[in-house]
Amino acid sequence: MEPTRAHCLKSHSMVLLVLVLVSPALAAPRPPHLGPIPPQHLRCEYLKNPRGMDVLRPRFAWWLSSPRRGESETAYQILVSTSREALARNRGDEWDSGKVTSSQSTQIVYAGRPLESGMTYFWKVRWWNGEGDASPYSEPARFEMGLLHRDEWHGEWIGGANLLRKPFALPGMVRRARVYVAALGYYQLRLNGRRIGHNVLDPAWTTYPKRVLYRTYDVTHALRDGHNVIGVMLGGGWATQTAGGIPGYYTAPALLLQMNITLTDGREIGIASDASWQMHSGPILRDSVYNGEIYDARLEQPGWDRPGFDASGWQPARRMAGSAGKLSAEMMPPIRVVDTLVPRGMSNPRPGVYVYDFGQNISGWARLRVRGPRGTRVEMRYAELVYPDGTIDRENLRGAKARDVYILKGQGLETFQPQFTYHGFQYVELTGYPGTPGLDTLRARVVHTAVSPAGNFVASNPLLNQIQRLIHWSQVSNLMSIPTDCDQRNERQGWMGDAQLSAEEAMMNFNMAAFYTNFIRDIRDAQKPNGEIPDTVPHKYGSYPADPAWGTAYPLLCWYMWQQYGDRRILRQNYAALQKYESYLESRAANNVLRYSYYGDWVAIAPTPGALVSDFYYEYDTRILASIARVLGHSADAETYSRLAGEIRTAFNGAFFNPKTGQYATGSQTADALALFLHLPPKGRGGQVMAHLTNDILYRHNTHLTTGIIGTKYLLPVLTEYGRNDLAYELATQTTYPSWGYMVRRGATTLWELWQDKTGPSMNSHDHIMFGSIGSWFYTALGGIRLAPGSQGYRRIVFQPQIVENLRWVSATLDTVRGVVSCSWKHEPGRIEIRVEVPVNAGASVVVPQEEQMTRVVIRESGRVVWEDGHFVPSDPGVLTGKREGDGYEFTVASGSYDFQLTGE
Repeated sequence: MEPTRAHCLKSHSMVLLVLVLVSPALAAPRPPHLGPIPPQHLRCEYLKNPRGMDVLRPRFAWWLSSPRRGESETAYQILVSTSREALARNRGDEWDSGKVTSSQSTQIVYAGRPLESGMTYFWKVRWWNGEGDASPYSEPARFEMGLLHRDEWHGEWIGGANLLRKPFALPGMVRRARVYVAALGYYQLRLNGRRIGHNVLDPAWTTYPKRVLYRTYDVTHALRDGHNVIGVMLGGGWATQTAGGIPGYYTAPALLLQMNITLTDGREIGIASDASWQMHSGPILRDSVYNGEIYDARLEQPGWDRPGFDASGWQPARRMAGSAGKLSAEMMPPIRVVDTLVPRGMSNPRPGVYVYDFGQNISGWARLRVRGPRGTRVEMRYAELVYPDGTIDRENLRGAKARDVYILKGQGLETFQPQFTYHGFQYVELTGYPGTPGLDTLRARVVHTAVSPAGNFVASNPLLNQIQRLIHWSQVSNLMSIPTDCDQRNERQGWMGDAQLSAEEAMMNFNMAAFYTNFIRDIRDAQKPNGEIPDTVPHKYGSYPADPAWGTAYPLLCWYMWQQYGDRRILRQNYAALQKYESYLESRAANNVLRYSYYGDWVAIAPTPGALVSDFYYEYDTRILASIARVLGHSADAETYSRLAGEIRTAFNGAFFNPKTGQYATGSQTADALALFLHLPPKGRGGQVMAHLTNDILYRHNTHLTTGIIGTKYLLPVLTEYGRNDLAYELATQTTYPSWGYMVRRGATTLWELWQDKTGPSMNSHDHIMFGSIGSWFYTALGGIRLAPGSQGYRRIVFQPQIVENLRWVSATLDTVRGVVSCSWKHEPGRIEIRVEVPVNAGASVVVPQEEQMTRVVIRESGRVVWEDGHFVPSDPGVLTGKREGDGYEFTVASGSYDFQLTGE
């Protein structure tokens, strides 16, 4: 659940932050009080008020904000209780942490009594500032446990048809009821004629034989004294879908369900899936992720999910083999319908053929409204493109039929939307419609994992905003419980290359903590005993072992989780498996050079040896593992991996660096950029490599990039780091081929698979996220928000916006684990203004650049002079130090909001 900004502290005293020096003379007045934290700013295990958790030691977090500068938490106290009443009496009967001296407000691990299955717990927190003042306790939040042990599941795997029902009677009123649902495939849950929950395409796709996810639903108010009926619709989903030549895991979907009911008189009743359930084939004749759904409304069973229904024609449900894998709570955000789009226009390119343009390439489906004779067959076919004559172009869908069919029952106005498929599309072709359709006949339903927004970026150059929009849509439409490559053709896989390339951007734009926690576990589930991991997770396409540029997703995602969220647990949980993966790579690296490669710099314009890309990631993975070992306190391992990384660096240069030309391998932009990113060039040769790279961009390719998906991720950050942000900006804002701007000019609403517009059908996706890696550069370079070296979870921040001549202003904001971090700037001749926001419990450096022609510089912060006559002026609360640094001025600040204005002559 997205955390929103807290307004919990009215005014505060100034407190020292770690690594921040402040004079007592700059302290603010003593605050009158500390305010409470609203419940929407309390989170447990990354979610607000989660239900059905199976984490035995969940983690707690809260947001603090203050209008006063320099505020910091110095201690906290958490209470966890089994009832609201106990919590209201400040009684933590499950856990009372006591006053804990700490400035941490995130990743606080539960340390109370063992948590029990099915229990709801209530919690709150208070905190102390630097002057010893305690806040009131926050308003309460809650979390609920799922079924923690496999032997607590009493149901059987059942199936045999896509409709399942179970009538039952309750001898009294219900006090509490929970349903736990797992499926091989997809399900829709119904109770007494009512749909339960808003999730679609649930549960998430996993390696089903190893792990199946379940959801928990509160159905207390859906039950009644007397007769009740629970009903479930089943779809095959990824459990039965053949992909990449690999058959589905199972031949039919299956259900595992358990309902635990407590009556008001204390009696407990259990309902579980077994052979006493009833089954029927239902109106869904066929469903497929790739091929869509065929629905015959004439076969509907009105009232099948209500008491009193005549089920004499139904059969006993079949016991299914099911999965013997682990049942885990589905703790990431569900897939949901998140929006509805109205068509931008409708055309009639041929008799009886109607094409709707929704103006945006999306993932989801169309909703149909229709009246007509019984048995009329209406078909909707989906496409990303249209031919010049207005008919839909479906060549790039390859083997996917991507269509939904509705057969009318002939009973007035009928509404249909599929349940167990999704499509990638901008256009929908409607045929078989009885009569003449209108614009209100179809609506597009936007469907994806409902991650909450966490970042915003906007700039004075409209092209950058358009690219940011493409990144946003490409990212969300490829979040379908796993990070997919595309959403339209017969692929839609968890390609690890796409996942690692877009992860930093995704974490800045969205709250991805729970999503990636699940996906990292999926990777671990897919690992072989010898350490190999596959190209796609769950594995359908690609190879075992993964191309190293794809397999790197495992260590990189773990490391990004540490950097962005301060998640030490994810490092600890995966450390042994990461070591196995590292050992596997080492076994394949003769003389410390890892040469095997399948894809290299995928879809590049200029070739780069695949071996160079693989060896780059071998060094990078090893370096990351050394850092992870250091974080976890494994100093001997850290030293071993650091030493190995050094040996790989030496071997890399020996294999790929040309000392005569000062370039790597073919001299491609990718080859040089990768080496520069990890600072691999031999001592004193980095400048020569950088010169070769910039010359290639400027003169050989007329200020255009030639990189594929790997090189693109690193090219702009390298140019920025080495002082050529002007060149990086020119590449980012190019509008001729190849560039992001070229896609925009050609009408793209999502990012393409290739730099060029149209190629052969097998490589022509118009919704791929892999070139979206530029999104992180928007935030870190143009927006100027970076983690300080060695920092994590935005404890220490560096604000250093790259102000380029043709860009007048930029604004970037991130919702971090500590609160809102933002940086906005604008400039005009002789004046630069930078505004930043630093959350409580954080500190920052603000680098204010200077224009070259300026001679005499004065810097003010909120009107107070902080730099004049070449010296720092210590007159501003919160601005702790100042110094000249390179071509700018660096100020150390405590938490709070700041407005720096530089003027010069």
